[in-house]
Amino acid sequence: MEIRELALTDEAAFNVYIKSWETEQIVPTAINPKRYTSYSELVSELKQRTLIKEWVPNTTLFLFDNEKIIGAVNIRHYLNEHLKRIGGHIGYGVRPDYRRQGYAKSLLKAGLKFLNQHGVVDALVTCDKSNVASARTIIAFHPQELESAIIDGETVRRFLVSTDQ
Repeated sequence: MEIRELALTDEAAFNVYIKSWETEQIVPTAINPKRYTSYSELVSELKQRTLIKEWVPNTTLFLFDNEKIIGAVNIRHYLNEHLKRIGGHIGYGVRPDYRRQGYAKSLLKAGLKFLNQHGVVDALVTCDKSNVASARTIIAFHPQELESAIIDGETVRRFLVSTDQ
């Protein structure tokens, strides 16, 4: 397994990955191909997001296993006031056909490691109250649970997770 940024040479693997999400919203949304005119634009934009000054810089990493993309994690380098309330530091998703195999923990761990290397001590990680699997993944990292928030009528669980894992 390897966790890394997307490369131009990963287009075929990325297309198979995106097709696996046919019936669900792609998570993290930063990789939704509908936001881009081409695969090369997506790769370029993901690189640019690490440098953006107008909003919070973020990095998207992909989990590869045998040249197949299993999931992705989007890591916000720091939080603005909006992200402190909604979203947090890390968003991750595992393709539907590879869930319940520990890959979400690998993605979250990679996000925490990245933040730790960039000086963030505690990461805010959130999930919808109805997303029991995601909550279980987060809880595996022994977080402090914060007060829940109501976002667009949905209860969102908020956790503070040490990046020193």
